[in-house]
Amino acid sequence: MSWLSELEALPSVRRAVLAGMDGLVIESVGRGGLSAQVLAAEMAALARAMEGITGALGEDLRRFTLATGSYELLAVCFEGYCLGALIERGGERAVVGQTITNLAMRLVDQL
Repeated sequence: MSWLSELEALPSVRRAVLAGMDGLVIESVGRGGLSAQVLAAEMAALARAMEGITGALGEDLRRFTLATGSYELLAVCFEGYCLGALIERGGERAVVGQTITNLAMRLVDQL
């Protein structure tokens, strides 16, 4: 069974990716937007780029959101991994965000 099947079932999710912080894809699902490889690499790069500000705050990055005119990227970072979903703007943002958070908490025990 796919770890990301819950995200794949949500209509507004164009692509979902579980990646290591090295930017390599562990698993992906989806049917549009960016390729899984590009999304994984960019999520890892964004997470690394935010280490300065999160470090200055004395905290670890837990989640981030990036929005364009057409899409939103919702991502959760945990234990050396990043789980993200690219959704259409105006989509089920709260549902997708909660699904990603719950999935990340379950994956901590499995990865």
